[in-house]
Amino acid sequence: MNYTEEKISKPSRKYFSEDLDITKWENVEKELQKLVAEEIASKDELIEFLEKVGELSDMISEEMAWRYITMTRFADQEKNSENFNKFYRDIVSNSKPYHHKFNRKFYESPYRKNLTGKEYQHLNRIISNDIDLFREENIPLQAQETELANKYGTEFSKLTVQYDGEEKTLSQLAPYLKKQDRKVREEVWTLRAKKMAEKREHFNELFDEMKKLRIKEAKNAEFSNYRDYMHQSKGRFSYTPDDLIEFHKAVENEVTPFLRELAEERKEKLGLSELRPWDTSVDLDGKTLKPFKTIEEFIDKGIAILHEVKPDFGQNLNKMKNSGLLDLENRKGKAPGGYNYPLQETGAPFIFMNAVGLHRNIVTLLHESGHAMHSFATKDIKIDAFKHTPSEVAELASMSMEFFTMDQWDKYYQDEDDFKKAKRDQLKSALGFLPWCMIVDAFQHWVYLNPEHTIKERDDFFVNLSERFNAGVNWQGLEDFRRNLWLFQLHIFEVPFYYIEYGMSQLGALAMYRNYKEKGKEKTLQDYENFLRLGYTVPVSDIYETAGIKFDFSAEYVRELVDFVRQELEKLK
Repeated sequence: MNYTEEKISKPSRKYFSEDLDITKWENVEKELQKLVAEEIASKDELIEFLEKVGELSDMISEEMAWRYITMTRFADQEKNSENFNKFYRDIVSNSKPYHHKFNRKFYESPYRKNLTGKEYQHLNRIISNDIDLFREENIPLQAQETELANKYGTEFSKLTVQYDGEEKTLSQLAPYLKKQDRKVREEVWTLRAKKMAEKREHFNELFDEMKKLRIKEAKNAEFSNYRDYMHQSKGRFSYTPDDLIEFHKAVENEVTPFLRELAEERKEKLGLSELRPWDTSVDLDGKTLKPFKTIEEFIDKGIAILHEVKPDFGQNLNKMKNSGLLDLENRKGKAPGGYNYPLQETGAPFIFMNAVGLHRNIVTLLHESGHAMHSFATKDIKIDAFKHTPSEVAELASMSMEFFTMDQWDKYYQDEDDFKKAKRDQLKSALGFLPWCMIVDAFQHWVYLNPEHTIKERDDFFVNLSERFNAGVNWQGLEDFRRNLWLFQLHIFEVPFYYIEYGMSQLGALAMYRNYKEKGKEKTLQDYENFLRLGYTVPVSDIYETAGIKFDFSAEYVRELVDFVRQELEKLK
């Protein structure tokens, strides 16, 4: 079903030639030098200077985006990672000292004082933070770190096993974990765990290489540890690392007990004396949700759902389909995971994921579509610092969309019982995700606050942490596999400390859904669009306020939202 035949086209450049080849450093450097030398004689010229910097940044960002997209779509082709790494090393890394000069040029301009308004106060804080953290000696370290991260993604994408008479990626094993035959589930879980065990030593060595680089970056920036360095480099102005420790405790004390109740219910319904790791995904009613048969059906129904929530949303995803900006199916050689990658110059994003015919694929598509709507809403923002929303905000956009679309999931599920089941799973998984989120974050806190640890000490801490948040699964006899679980989490390798934002945003999305149910669709969607359009022109706490919710992850607030989920689940019985 198509709501539009329109395709997305890249707008004309305002300040730079359409023929400018930014894959050649001499061309980019020439433009950067012009910007450094540019005379600024008024407040308006200062803003125009920022817009020029933003346009050039968009051009470089989009070239890097396409190289990253190609690298992940065809991760088994070494040339693609080489092309990405070369551009990052030759263009992106070499540009960084110039962007530091641009920040100083803005900050030292006498006309900056004439820029009044809350958004410019916020801009001052963003740019002064960037100036404080910049160290030229960190640029080659960051380039090396990026290459190692890409190596992890490339090698993970190549992990396959033989099962059911076929070679399968680790993602393609997921449907078997829903099988009613417990023996099949155990076989598949064990097969996946053994494959990672084969890579255990190598991935640990790779991580330790990255850890050394990261610790050196922090020391260069005069921080005592990498955790605090990353907290500041992510611009986390609205909360402290100690606040995150309290968040971990809140989930442990308020969410984990509720999940243990659900685990007891699962154990009883499955007729088991104990839950094992391979028992956590199987459907309690013995019926696996199979929402689509083809990728075409998958995307068309997703478009229809978004159109029903708000016509503009459906049309945006439709335009992406028409423009070849979707790669959704799982296949050999494709990197794991899913993402929405903004194409900054085009003003639209690309969605990448690994669909294998499970309900979770629907949630992923709609999640990434929330990111996509954010990309569309901010496409006309001209100042670079305002375009890059922090993850606490970006993930609120995506996770809220999961909940806004729930009432339309009947497009995938004609059977009323299946429809209710999908909604129940969504609510349960929203809370079920939080313990793992805390584990990933707390693990990284410990790793970088105790940098001299051994691999065994790291393993031991991870296992103890996992047990702290354990919601009723028996791991006896699986200790060797359990210690490897963090190796599956690409964020720890590729984007360190980017994960706790999912937890914050999950709380925010539940609060948005509560508003959707209690204050109405129209008001909540208006608040949603209002916060999307802000980009990063105001602090995170102000953006959440614009969305009509609190930026809060205290124990009291977590308990409040757990109670809301409990009530919603009662309605779906």
